[in-house]
Amino acid sequence: MCAVPLMTGSGVDATAHGATGRTGGGAPGATDARATVAPAGGSAVLETARRRCASSPETWRTILFGREQVPSRRARTARRRLRARRRRQVIRLTATYVAAMTLGMGTFVWMAVTQANANQAAVEQLAAAQSSAMQARAASLREDIAKARAYNRRIAATPQVIGEALFDGESPAGDFSFRDDAEYHAILDLGDGIMGALRIPKIGLTLPIRHGADDYVLANGVGHLHGTSMPVGGASTHTVLTGHRGLADKELFTRLDELTAGDPFYLELGDGTVLAYLVHDIRVAEPHDTAMLAVRHDADLATLVTCTPVMLNTHRLLVTGRRASMPDVAPPPEEAPGDRHPKAVSAAASGGCLTVGWGSTAVTGDGIRRRAASPPRHERSGLT
Repeated sequence: MCAVPLMTGSGVDATAHGATGRTGGGAPGATDARATVAPAGGSAVLETARRRCASSPETWRTILFGREQVPSRRARTARRRLRARRRRQVIRLTATYVAAMTLGMGTFVWMAVTQANANQAAVEQLAAAQSSAMQARAASLREDIAKARAYNRRIAATPQVIGEALFDGESPAGDFSFRDDAEYHAILDLGDGIMGALRIPKIGLTLPIRHGADDYVLANGVGHLHGTSMPVGGASTHTVLTGHRGLADKELFTRLDELTAGDPFYLELGDGTVLAYLVHDIRVAEPHDTAMLAVRHDADLATLVTCTPVMLNTHRLLVTGRRASMPDVAPPPEEAPGDRHPKAVSAAASGGCLTVGWGSTAVTGDGIRRRAASPPRHERSGLT
């Protein structure tokens, strides 16, 4: 067997081998009894150090890294420069974030306010034209409507040539104002080429209808497509109205795709007559496909046309309504479901988001600046 050393006050004593310490005639091979001595002197110091290190991690840090040293001037300068650079980075990032958020939200607020003002201007312009027409030639309005219905009968009796069908390859060609057709422009002219009004309560839209579809007409309302029926209703008529979509400063037909089957829209004539139409067909067609715009026998139809998809304009969105009597089938305009997303609410919501964003940015930026200005954690703990 091997010998096991025992610690004593004076050093190391050897233990007995084998069968030492037999008692009372014990049998050979009995278990050895080893003497044990409590640690004393130098071993007690080691035991105390071990306990202190186990209970205090700071002691280990001192043993491993030494006590905290006072940083040199160069080190302090480097740390100050690092904190200053961090503060500048935080300020630049915060300024960039605030500028981008302000620009983005401000654009939405500007669009909402501008579109609302444009809609209001169109309504006021329409009201002024109708009022002027009623005062100046109230008796002749009925005669104009009669001429429009005669024009529609000729349209239904002859092959139609619709303005949108004039194409050179894939691009529209020709004069879409159709100024050469004097008879066309002389009918239903309430002033400034206004023929009447289109009202779509569901999207909060009221726009003047003008002759033709040139740039001026489409920038200030909706245009009546030459070669289709005048917007006065009647059997075997199909009125086609076209408008822009996706403009930043004007809403126009941007939300036309929100209409669904059964939604009403209205045509208002110069003499105050209101014609109601209920949406019954919605489809997307190629720009040169005008078959859906043709007159149908005994039908009284009105189709709203705009480009789709927004900004690409590769196709045409056609929303067709069928004439409905009021008030038994279609509700009067003032009783129809209104706009669920009015421009005033959109502008207020955008402004609220902008205000909250500014406040959150200020609070967040202040916290980041404080953290950037404070020394690193290892500096505070004494590690270098």
